[in-house]
Amino acid sequence: MKILLVSDSHGNNEALDQIVKLHPDMDLYLHLGDSQCPPEMLHPFQTVKGNCDYFSNAPEYFMIMTDVGYLFACHKPPLQSPKFFQENNIKIICHGHTHKRRFEKIGNLVYINPGAISYARDGNDLSYLILNIQSEKVEHAFKYIHTNKE
Repeated sequence: MKILLVSDSHGNNEALDQIVKLHPDMDLYLHLGDSQCPPEMLHPFQTVKGNCDYFSNAPEYFMIMTDVGYLFACHKPPLQSPKFFQENNIKIICHGHTHKRRFEKIGNLVYINPGAISYARDGNDLSYLILNIQSEKVEHAFKYIHTNKE
């Protein structure tokens, strides 16, 4: 399963369109909130509601089954207990909000933040992430907007 993850676009729909055109072969497109657009304007992205998505009716979080277990998508770093993740077979936690890239394995959980499409705060260029999940393997590649950096 190939998943494209973006977050914190803050109205930069031009960048979202550019990213989709660069990666038309994804199985799933996920926006992790703060698009500042109604969900119907974000096609083909499924989205969660971010703290700046004042008028959005998107859910606060959702879960998607993958080959390794559930992927939990939310905007802010999750506050749920490790027990919640274990009881629900959640293996991958994707969030935005901080505008900082993250791919970190803690115990049997993988935490992912693709960075930000607008206003990066980690000293890197504006970024998104390609996630490839196949038979118990979780591989990732950060991608960058308007640079040749990879």
